[in-house]
Amino acid sequence: MTKILYPPARLGVMGSGQLGRMFAQEAIRMGYQVSVYSPERNSPASLAGASEIVAPYEDESSLQIFLKSIDALTFEFENIPGAELNFISEYSEKYSLPVFPSPENIRIAQHRIREKTLFTKLGLPTVPFYPITNKAEATKAAETSKFPAVLKTSSFGYDGKGQTKFKTKEEFRAWVGSLGQEPLDLILEEWYEFDKEGSVILARDQKGNTLCFSPSENIHKNHILDTTIHPGNFSDSLKKQMIESAKTLAEGIDYVGVFGLEFFIKGDKIVLNEFAPRPHNSGHFSQNGANISQFQLQLRCLTGLPFPSKLSSLTSSMKNILGQDYLPDSALWAKYLADERYALHLYGKSDPRQDRKMGHWNYVGDGAERAFPQ
Repeated sequence: MTKILYPPARLGVMGSGQLGRMFAQEAIRMGYQVSVYSPERNSPASLAGASEIVAPYEDESSLQIFLKSIDALTFEFENIPGAELNFISEYSEKYSLPVFPSPENIRIAQHRIREKTLFTKLGLPTVPFYPITNKAEATKAAETSKFPAVLKTSSFGYDGKGQTKFKTKEEFRAWVGSLGQEPLDLILEEWYEFDKEGSVILARDQKGNTLCFSPSENIHKNHILDTTIHPGNFSDSLKKQMIESAKTLAEGIDYVGVFGLEFFIKGDKIVLNEFAPRPHNSGHFSQNGANISQFQLQLRCLTGLPFPSKLSSLTSSMKNILGQDYLPDSALWAKYLADERYALHLYGKSDPRQDRKMGHWNYVGDGAERAFPQ
């Protein structure tokens, strides 16, 4: 039987960035206490009222103090070292600490080979891929893969980081020829020419109940999400394929929590790209354009509070504010702030570096696909 954690229970978050901040804002508003754990001081989450334990993820002494201080744990960041995921899992089992999603689910999502292998095992379509853990596998991939292809780090890559595109087999062979005998942790994925990119935000509670937003359409620039349009302009068949894929994944790994699942769409077919075991950038529209936000759903998955009877959402869109777009005194910002259809969400970051996510705009209403100039 699910034990419900009512306010003022203390909820813990691994990570303290903007996703932790927005979770904390939802939880604190309802009277929960929130603590976050990360190496970052004066983090976005702490500036929203969360208590912070500042220590390296590898510091198991500090991590144990943190775990002892909370009633349940969730994640806003998946790149936690494997040894510490094991530590959290063992602590959870020994002391009955609720941890959702499970460390094993985090472990799958943080490693592209494990992730793509899981998709294949569950019968979910994904791009042809080739694990490369040594030179021999790289040599085999050079002869097996179609090109162009993209070589990616298996871990710790995001927003296009850790990726190299090879246009021809000859280019990749030359790279293979430069290798020594050192172990590798890479994956080669065949290039997929898609028409659109889409995503689904799914929530699954501790009883196995599932809620899923209608798929959204995503527009990326320089490998970084720029704009999300909700709902996406997809056929009913494509929407059904995406939602069913998300449910198959959630049930296949007994997932509890919120995740974002990304797709490539070509014609009437979908291909799974990757999943994020936490609220997702493309789900931010739900803060202003739905009856419940993805962060409130994350809270309910963690605490055992009941889901709403259904999800409902309005036509809406979201645009990321990157460092180069952080222009508080601009005429454009003044225009948006004077229009009740726009809502501003800033993350409390002080250094607007190039391509750093500083916040986002949400727009709710007709013409959502035209709300933000491309």
